Amino acid sequence: MQENENNNIMQDGEQRYVPKQYRDNKNPALEALVCFLIMIAFLVIQMIVMIPFIIAKIREQGADLDPGLSDMERTAEILESLDTTQVSFVATLVSLIVAVIWYRKVYCRGYRLADLKATCRKCIKPDILAGLFFAAVALYYITFFVVAIIDFVSPASMEKYNELMEDAGMNNVSAKVIILTVVLAPINEECIMRGIILTRLKKSMAPVLAILISAIYFGIFHLNVVQGIYAGVMGLFMAYVAYKYGSIIPSIIFHAMFNGFNFLLTLLPAWVQENAVLLFVVPVVSGIAWYFLEGRKKLLEKG
Repeated sequence: MQENENNNIMQDGEQRYVPKQYRDNKNPALEALVCFLIMIAFLVIQMIVMIPFIIAKIREQGADLDPGLSDMERTAEILESLDTTQVSFVATLVSLIVAVIWYRKVYCRGYRLADLKATCRKCIKPDILAGLFFAAVALYYITFFVVAIIDFVSPASMEKYNELMEDAGMNNVSAKVIILTVVLAPINEECIMRGIILTRLKKSMAPVLAILISAIYFGIFHLNVVQGIYAGVMGLFMAYVAYKYGSIIPSIIFHAMFNGFNFLLTLLPAWVQENAVLLFVVPVVSGIAWYFLEGRKKLLEKG
């Protein structure tokens, strides 16, 4: 009887609630370290993908570079000349493929197509999607305040972040950028952070601690202070969403919605984007709407 109950709890290999008596008897600190190394491994994968692009650019521009430049200056000039959007697109796609295979083979063994369809039917419902939408709107506007605080405390960090986004081509609306930020990045990052890392963490520690650690790692994963701070805030909610619904599918949807607002806001009039009153009203109203649609509901996996 106990074995059957255990199988029912862990049968889908995803984000199901793991009662204390069924958690792996592993050292939480060691598991946190292993998960940190997993995160580093995916960063390394993306950096390795960049190498062929850098080599091609060196061959293309090597003879044209000023011989008086130092090695550091030559490297910086080559990196600046890269099509960073294309490099990020390919690196994210490769990372996504590795993350999906890893998550599927290690944490979703026995998870069949029929199980995936059942999960989608459970998670992709009008009220859940509406709740995720309002939560994404609320959190998106909340990040405005987070960024404003960072800008006030450390203008240099904010300036560096703006330059980074501009160099990466994230300020340009194109099909490639939209696919990268709204499709590839959410799937890749959710499989890594909420799929692999959160699943592993919560098998050895309390859910609250697992959610907190995975959120911190999500912030570190972005490798810059400004994005890391607000990504950490996002990570808390997305880990909660994955835990609550027993699947990374809702967190992928939320992540895609959040990233998509960057492009949706550009379609709105300037007075809407810059209105100080809306900056306060929108997150409050959206947060209340999310709470009454979804926030007050119990965990699905607990019935």
